[in-house]
Amino acid sequence: LRQSCGKQEWPELVGERGSKAAKIIENENEDVRAIVLPEGSAVPRDLLCDRVDVFVDERGVVVDTPVVM
Repeated sequence: LRQSCGKQEWPELVGERGSKAAKIIENENEDVRAIVLPEGSAVPRDLLCDRVDVFVDERGVVVDTPVVM
């Protein structure tokens, strides 16, 4: 079971610039670090409450709902 870690997902950030989305995420949940990555990047899928992967397209726009990993 995943323990409570504050806000877990940000669907409202899809379509936002990745750098701005990362700042919003870190402001809304001080326990996580948002990492902006190109869409399709391979990332570890371990269940930790300290990382949010923010996937962006070639224009730097968020393409998927960022979620706590």
